Amino acid sequence: MREDQPGATGRRPPCERIAVDISGHGFGHAGQLAPILAELRRRRPEVRLVVRSPLPTEPLAAILGGPFEPAEPPPDPCLVMHDPVNVDLAATRAAYAALEAGFEALVEAEAERLRVLAPDLLVANIGFVGLAAAARAGVPAVAIGSLNWADIAAAYEAASPAMVERMRAAYRSAELGVLLSPHLPTRWLDRRVSVGPVARVGRPRRAELRAALGLAPDMLLGLVAFGGIDGAERLATLPALDGVAWLADRVERPGMLSTRGVDLPFPDLLASVDFVVTKTGYGTFAEAAAAGVPVLYRPRPDWPEAPWLEGWIREVGIGRPLPPDPDGIAALVEAVRAAPRPRPVPTTGVAEAVAILERYL
Repeated sequence: MREDQPGATGRRPPCERIAVDISGHGFGHAGQLAPILAELRRRRPEVRLVVRSPLPTEPLAAILGGPFEPAEPPPDPCLVMHDPVNVDLAATRAAYAALEAGFEALVEAEAERLRVLAPDLLVANIGFVGLAAAARAGVPAVAIGSLNWADIAAAYEAASPAMVERMRAAYRSAELGVLLSPHLPTRWLDRRVSVGPVARVGRPRRAELRAALGLAPDMLLGLVAFGGIDGAERLATLPALDGVAWLADRVERPGMLSTRGVDLPFPDLLASVDFVVTKTGYGTFAEAAAAGVPVLYRPRPDWPEAPWLEGWIREVGIGRPLPPDPDGIAALVEAVRAAPRPRPVPTTGVAEAVAILERYL
């Protein structure tokens, strides 16, 4: 190992404290980091995590699955949403305009907070303010994720061109961008590496799930999972079908069973059903693929990641678009019932990402 490489003897002390910035746009960002951090801590139990996220602490702790020290997160505008698929552009533009107006002072304030926190490494999924602050504070940083907010903001024209360039500069300041497949191309990021899919891999517990819900063994189970953003119930308009039980966290009508009383972590719940109905998004797509669970997805033609996510989920033989009409949905569910269960997709990105992080320890 050369002296100028990360981790070379005499260059950097062993890493004990990692600051982890997790975007508040949804729990999928925590889901992307969870298996990576779990494997890193399995290999290096001395590592301590300081998690900075606006996500609620209790569900965040359940996803990350290990102890961490919470700390105040840096600002992270992301996107303001009306519901799981519709962006509130006016509110999002206002948030980015406010951020741009005081950006330099904000980055300096965040850099000072990092100096006080004194982490050995910052890992971001995938906020840019913390990355800019880390560069100013002299803290090594690695960005990990399937997307970046600069490309998302540019696609929606949610931020000014000058602000988008500031965002890209923040991402470029990281020592490396680790892109989780399937991901945005991000060709403007010079220091980047593409790794395989990353997901929490659930354990099938079909008998427990059916017993908890009082369902017969031959009942087909369809999980309705549109993510943690309020408003998901608007999309759960699925027809009542003989021999099919719809499961949902939010239950808005007869014919659906609530999963709130089922004591299974979400990856296990997902691995225990026959198919999942969801919006286009990395987290559920990757976790369903890892479990070999068919995905019926509501397309998102305006979402910048959609071409890559939807192309990938079809390519691996897991996903099919959800028809808009009840008869089409019924026919698709019957096709899922008749087809053999798909083969699980290996989550090779976990070990690849951990190997990269270990270079900085």
